[in-house]
Formats: sequence, C-alpha cells, structure tokens
Amino acid sequence: MEHIKYTVDADGIAFITWDVINSPVNIMNAVTTPTFFKLMDKALEDAAVKGIVINSAKNDFIAGGDLKWFLNYDASKKECYQMLLITHKAMRRMEVSEKPIVAAINGLALGGGCEIALACNHRIMTIHPKNKIGLVECSVGLFPGAGGTQRYLRMLGPQKAIQYITQSQKFSAEEAFKEGIVNEICTPEEDINVKAKAWILTNEKTAQPWDDKRFKVPETPVGIGQISGVTEFFSVANAMAYKNTHGNMPHIKNVLSAIYHGASCGIDNALEIEARYFVDTLFTKESKNIIRSSFIFIGDAAKGRAKPQGFEKRSYKKIGVIGAGMMGAGIAYVSAKAGLDVVLKDVSIENAEKGKNYSRGLEHKKLERGATDHNQMEVVLGKIHPSDAVNDLKDCDIIIEAVFENEKLKNKITKETEAVIRAEVIYASNTSSIPITTLAKASSKSAKFIGLHFFSPVDKMPLVEVIVGKETSDETLAAAIDYVIKIRKVPIVVTDGRGFFTSRVFSKYVNEGITMLSEGIPPAVIENSAKKIGMPVGPLAISDEINLKLMLDIMREDPTLTEHEKQLEKIVTRIIEDYGRTGKKEGVGFYTYPENAKKYVWPEWKNIFPTKKEYDEEEVGKRLLFAMVIDAYKCLDAGVIKEPKDADVGSILGLGFPIHTGGVMSYIDYIGAVEFAGYSAKLATKYGERFKVPESLKALVHKADGNRIFYKN
Repeated sequence: MEHIKYTVDADGIAFITWDVINSPVNIMNAVTTPTFFKLMDKALEDAAVKGIVINSAKNDFIAGGDLKWFLNYDASKKECYQMLLITHKAMRRMEVSEKPIVAAINGLALGGGCEIALACNHRIMTIHPKNKIGLVECSVGLFPGAGGTQRYLRMLGPQKAIQYITQSQKFSAEEAFKEGIVNEICTPEEDINVKAKAWILTNEKTAQPWDDKRFKVPETPVGIGQISGVTEFFSVANAMAYKNTHGNMPHIKNVLSAIYHGASCGIDNALEIEARYFVDTLFTKESKNIIRSSFIFIGDAAKGRAKPQGFEKRSYKKIGVIGAGMMGAGIAYVSAKAGLDVVLKDVSIENAEKGKNYSRGLEHKKLERGATDHNQMEVVLGKIHPSDAVNDLKDCDIIIEAVFENEKLKNKITKETEAVIRAEVIYASNTSSIPITTLAKASSKSAKFIGLHFFSPVDKMPLVEVIVGKETSDETLAAAIDYVIKIRKVPIVVTDGRGFFTSRVFSKYVNEGITMLSEGIPPAVIENSAKKIGMPVGPLAISDEINLKLMLDIMREDPTLTEHEKQLEKIVTRIIEDYGRTGKKEGVGFYTYPENAKKYVWPEWKNIFPTKKEYDEEEVGKRLLFAMVIDAYKCLDAGVIKEPKDADVGSILGLGFPIHTGGVMSYIDYIGAVEFAGYSAKLATKYGERFKVPESLKALVHKADGNRIFYKN
C-alpha cells in the first residue's frame, strides 16, 4: 500500500491523493514528503499530463508535519538545512511549472499542509465548520519552514503575515477566501475534485505574482531587493514581540527575522533565508521543550493515557452538577457543550437559574462574534435544567459536587445525594484543597468517590485533576477519565493530599512572592520578574484574585505547615488585620482597584516593608520558579503525581508555568541538572530549607545523562 496514490484520468489530469497508512490524518514526514515530490515530478515530466490536482482520500487535506519526527531529529544542522533546500526546490518546481496545479482542500490544511497549498497556482476549499487552514507552527515552538513565511508575506503583506503566523491563526473557508489565502470555495454538496479539474481545463496562467520582476509586497513600498519604508515597522514589531515574550521564545524572534530579511530579496533567496532561521529554531532547547510538552505530552493526556487498562469506555447522557456558582455553572456549560443533559442544582431555583445565565452569557458572546448561531445556542442552553430538588438527580450518570470549600457542607450534600442516586453512579467532588479520602468518609460507597478539580474559568481552562482517594476503585478512575475526555478537557491523575498537585505547587509561587515583598523587594520588581521568566500573572496579582482571606483560611486548616509557611501565615494575618488589604473582590489587596480605572500597586508597601537597597532581579525570578520546581519534584517523589510528564502537563495547563521550559520537571533538564542542584543549594543557604534539594533528586543529578534527568530531547 502507498501513502500517496497517483492516477491520471482520460482528460490528462493527474490526481496526487494523500492517504497516509495507519494514520487518522495525513502527515508530512521522512517517508511521505519525498514520496509526494517524487509523484509531483512524475506528473510534471509526463507530457500527457495537462494539470495536477493535489487532494486527500481522508476527511482532512494535510494536517502538517510529524512533530515526533522533529523532536527526535538527530541529524546535523547542515543536513537539516540541505533537506529544507531540497523541499524548497521541489515546491518552487511546482510554482514555476507551466502545468496548472490545484490544491483541493477538503478539510484541515495546517502547517506544512497549508504550505503545500500556498505553492499551488489555485486553491479551492470546502465550506464546513471543522475545515480550517493556517500556518500554526508557532503554537508548537516552530515556525513555517516550507516557504510559509515568504508566501504569506507576498500574499498578505508584512503586518498580516507576522500577525497570522505568530498567533497561529486558523481560518475557515470563508475567512480564507476573504483574506485571499484560498481562491475559491465550494459547498460540501459540490465535488471539489470536479471543480479543481474544471479550473485546470479553463486556465492556462500558472505564474505566481512574486515571480514578476515588478512585484511589490502588498501594503508596503517594497519591491524585490528593496527594504526602505518598512524598517520602522519591523522595529516596532520586534519591540512588541520582546514585550510579549521577554526573549524566551526563539521561534518568535526568528520568524520576524525571516520575514524581515526575506522581504529584501527575490523568492528563491528568501526561501534560503527562511531555511536558515528554521534550522536555528529547530535546534533550540525551547523548541524541543514546547514540542514535547505542549504537543506530545498534552496530546497523549487528552487521549486518556492515564486511564487504567481493561475498562470499556463509559458513556454519559445526563449529569448532575450541585452548586450553581461560577465553578458549577462552568462545569454545566462545558458538559452541555459536549452534548450532555445537565441538572444544575442549587439551594433555590433562583440560584440555579443564575447559574444557567452564566452559560447564556457565554453563548451570547459567541453569537456576537459569529462563533455560533441561534439554533446552536438554543440547543446548548436547552440541555441545562436548573433545579432546587435533590430528587431531580436520581437519573444522572455522574454527580459533580461544586459547592464552597467547606467540609461539613460537602459531607451533608454527599449524604443527601447518595440517598437518591443509583448505586453504580460515580460521585465526584470539585475540591481544590480538601483531601478526597477525608470527604469520602461521608459516603456509603467510597470506591465510587473521586475528585475532579476543575480550574477557573472552566470554559477556558483545559486541565482537570482527577484525584484518587485511598478507596477509589480503578473502575471509578477509568469512568471519570472518560467523562473528562467527553467534555474535551485534559485529565491528569493525582493521588490524595492537601492541595493535591497544582494547588500545592502554585501556593509555593504565591508564597514566595509575598515572602519577597516582606523582605523589602519592591512589588513592581517581583511582578515584572515573574513576567520576564514567562509566568502569565505576577504572584501578588494572583494572590489578590485568590483572596488573602481564603489563603489564610487554608493555611489555618493545614496541620502540615512548615516553619516558613507559619511565618508567612503571620505576615498575611498582619496584612489583613492591620491594613484591611484582602484582595480584588474588596477592591484593596496588594493592588488597589479603583472603579472604572486601571489597578495599581498600593504605594504604602514601601513603608510597611522597607525597601532593600540591593537585590538581584534575576534571583527574584529564579526563586519563584525554583520554589515551584522543588515542590513539584517532592510531589513526584511522594507519589502524589505518577510521572514527570504529568507534572509538566499539569504545570503548563494549570499553573501557566513557562512553556518554553517544558514544565516543572523539564525545567531541571532545561537549565541542566547540575546547575539546578548548585543554584538550589545557593538559595537554601540564603533563604532556608524550602530550597534544599531532596536526597533522591541529588542521586538523580549524580547519574544524569548529558546533564539531563528526565528526557533525552
């Protein structure tokens, strides 16, 4: 069997049909890509062939390059560069051929698939909600390396090219037609191959606009060999990119460089420039980390890698959500979006209706931006049934309790609910801090009791911690993972304990930020250092979001506090009781939140915690990261989390840990195991036990292969 089929019809039209064996989608790799170009050469050299259609026998066109191949690529930079030049020459052969070439795009055309289409003379795309086209390589730490940067530049101009590539923008058929990325669209009822053939038989012009010596880059005064007039634009673009990435993302810097330098010359030289920058990107640690964690690890988790073997897929039709606050309302919404009927219960029908209104608000926003229509909206909303009666839960296939973090309240609800639901129904608590084993004591069927820790806002946050108590059965775990996958979330499995994994590790980030403030490090330095290392929000700002009162309550209920945490408890108590600073909800926390105005850091902190004369900004950032990484390793060491990859997935999706590092465990490999251990020892000497490297980690450092502990690439 061939990955790509080749046929020529009676009218002399060659069809090169992608149908990669043993793969749900067509991917470009070391086997399929050379095969494609070999068949293309065959068609171009055959005098009987009048034109060529590139199409797919699958539901999608070409989904892009095989990222696992890129991750494990072990050839030299020189060999990689030569391989890219061969690819560019093959695609240029398509562009300059006198034979018309049409891309018949019947589904997804992403990354390399989009780049193949861009090298064709004509592109036709079928209209369907799932059909998308775009250069999405930046989302996985790379950038287009098969001509995408240069063809987008010449089709769309520098501003759109930079925006669409760096943001990994995907376009529907209608959007792509409007942008000029595709030349023609058709309905699902139309035969796209017939339309492609018809275009070939009625069009002889094959030259690309950028092969004309008089060509100018759109929306610029730039002609081939000229760059005057756009230097200022690129300077601004570079500044904006640095502001957003702080230099942590080499692929973003390199894509801007490839577009800038490529604009100053003809297409052939520009493609060589792109190839050089692509090679530089591929061989960076950051690129490997992003590919491994964001694509492979997260992708495997989303497919249910953690599900115990031997259990059939559990099907769900109706679920019960208890508690119609923000979390419960969010869980109800994503479940309804996945096609499930939802009983949304609260103490009153008014509260339950308010919870449904949350979904109504989200759907109306989607309607306004054209992401849904009235019929689709009504279908989703029609699946959410507000209730104040526990008996309405009796037919549900799974129960998710999402009330306040109060053990007595949760226990009361558990007993009330179990009295009406079927014996085989799973009962899940959405708790972020209370041990599942503790909550399961109120249950008459602890084997069916499990934790499902969602993150706020539920509709946007992809991670769900699946928390296994001491008596939770494997069958329950398997069924819970099936539900998480059903609602299109990413599950990681954690064992029981206070804070589980993400809440526990994230608390170290917050704690270290507050500690540094109390030491006299200016709050602006703390917050800006956090952003420089790649965290989305500073520790003081996120503390305001969480609320200091809640943080203090959690501290006071935790019997396992370290000496450092006990001192921190005193600091937080002082901030609340002496200065009335509690958080964003009350409008006064580490920041002040004026109505209808931008928040600002409360200026009095310098008087409460006198500012240090000297401090190391790099060390500030390192303390924030090392605090999380060391505690994450302790979680791994104690079995709270099973594998390093789970810790990486959880930290990226749940904590916003800098993606260019690969996650909390990858971070040790990223900076080097020996270097990590040495810097940790330095921090432990200066700031205490919390930075001390555990003995088991020291042992791993001594055995590190190539200064790496967890991953080879």
